[in-house]
Amino acid sequence: MQEGYQLNINDKLKAAWSREQRFINTRGFVRSIIWIVSLIITSLIIDILIWKGVGDNSYGLFLTVINVGIVCYVIYNEWWKHRKTYDPVRTALQVESKNPSLSSILITYTELSNENAETTAPEEIIKAIEDKANEKTKSVDFQEIVPWGQINRILQVSLALIIFFGLISFKWKEQVGTLFQRLVGQNANYPTETNINTIQIDEQLMKAGTAFKVKSGGSLKIKVLTDGKTVSTAQLYTRTKGIKEWASNPFQMDPLANNNLNYERQLEEITENKEFYIMANDDKSETYEIQVIKRPGYDGTNKYEVERIFPEYINQKSETITELNMDAPQGTELKWKISTQTKVKAMEVRIGEEEKINATISENGKLITFTKKADQAFNYSFLWTEGESGKDFKYVDVQNSVKVIDDTLPEIQLITPSADNSFATTKKIVNLNFKGTDDYGIGKSHLTFSVKRDGNKSDGETELIKKEIHDFEGNSSINHSYLWNLSDHISDLKPGDQISYQIEIQDLFPGEKKHIRQSKSRKISIVTPERYLQWYRAQLASQQDQIKTARDSEGTASTQLKQLRQQESEEK
Repeated sequence: MQEGYQLNINDKLKAAWSREQRFINTRGFVRSIIWIVSLIITSLIIDILIWKGVGDNSYGLFLTVINVGIVCYVIYNEWWKHRKTYDPVRTALQVESKNPSLSSILITYTELSNENAETTAPEEIIKAIEDKANEKTKSVDFQEIVPWGQINRILQVSLALIIFFGLISFKWKEQVGTLFQRLVGQNANYPTETNINTIQIDEQLMKAGTAFKVKSGGSLKIKVLTDGKTVSTAQLYTRTKGIKEWASNPFQMDPLANNNLNYERQLEEITENKEFYIMANDDKSETYEIQVIKRPGYDGTNKYEVERIFPEYINQKSETITELNMDAPQGTELKWKISTQTKVKAMEVRIGEEEKINATISENGKLITFTKKADQAFNYSFLWTEGESGKDFKYVDVQNSVKVIDDTLPEIQLITPSADNSFATTKKIVNLNFKGTDDYGIGKSHLTFSVKRDGNKSDGETELIKKEIHDFEGNSSINHSYLWNLSDHISDLKPGDQISYQIEIQDLFPGEKKHIRQSKSRKISIVTPERYLQWYRAQLASQQDQIKTARDSEGTASTQLKQLRQQESEEK
């Protein structure tokens, strides 16, 4: 009989525990459903707001991670941690908490009847307590420990949420479907009342991921074509590529033909790569890129080399410089070599206002060469045709200059004879001494002379005669003497004839017009020996008079100086 009572109490405790676990599972499941549905509705609201602000699906997976984390937290705290293994003592405590009249008899019995209890009591006491527990629990419903009323309230809330979500899903079926696509990372967009169909730049249809290329400093026209609900405003948002923040003040686009469906906007002076998107009512376009194609070498990456090949007569080795503004001796051949980092399709060299040279471009489009001879000073600039964009944008570069150092005429000075219109006999040997200089070197020197015969009554002279004196072969500075025997070079020379002569030198300039410089002209009058002797004595007497006059002047000055010194001494 006692064994039957014991089984009855244990069965009641196990039945109560089992019912409690069913309650916990049901409550945890329903609460999880409430949280899941609430999170879906919340995610729909948040994602739509994010999509309207950002326009892409950058946060879909992020929302999924947050939602999964919240659901896991709810399942653990609202469900899993409340599940318990069967413990008769714990269940007995729950029963007695609902039935204070048991006076802990059920707890005492379960503790004493537990085979694993640390303390034991005599058999008589255990049986007595057992009889008492059976008697007191005979009318007690152990399943009162389960608050099924809570389940009803939770079920009502859950059902209301499910119905609400069902209505949302029915009314906004596409939006809900789009949400689930975005939560798994798909780049889906919510349906809008206005649909952006086409984005065009200068009539070119734009595709996401393909940049529109524009010339640096150029302008372009962006056009948006829509359908659906008419657009009250269309806004163009831009930012410099590489910057996260969009411009706070978007451009307002202008309607086309007043139909409020198609809009356009002109952008001027574009110098940096840009990104843009368009908002038309509730629809937002994808993000597009504008790539600015700049002049080759705008950033200083071009490498310029100019080889100066000097004229051979200068006798100077060629050299390479890196400056585009330069000077060069007249006749220098200039060879430009330009290396670029970007591809160049063509380059026209504009020299002055009329001359043009088409530079040679290498196969890879990154090496440009051209040649020009510097015969005179000139200004030049480059007209680049870039080869990167496929649109052959042209750029005019800054103007540079080449200054030509002209080959100047040589300088000549006839030192002796220094006197003009001297007298001489037919046997005169003239000692000619001259010196000269030139910037690049002197070539040949000549003696040129003409004779005016005594019998020629006209003012003209005989034909000019030229005799080579010496070839200096490029010496830049000379000092040379030459003995000129008049009778060797002038036949039938007689008293009364008059000779005009000068020294001329030329440099090595190879041009058609030779560089020749002549000394001052001197004259010699041919006289008889008697007349020459008379003239010579007169010259000697004149020189002696000059010497005497100079000596007298020196003596007078010396006497005056002594008097001044004596006077100063007396005053002191």
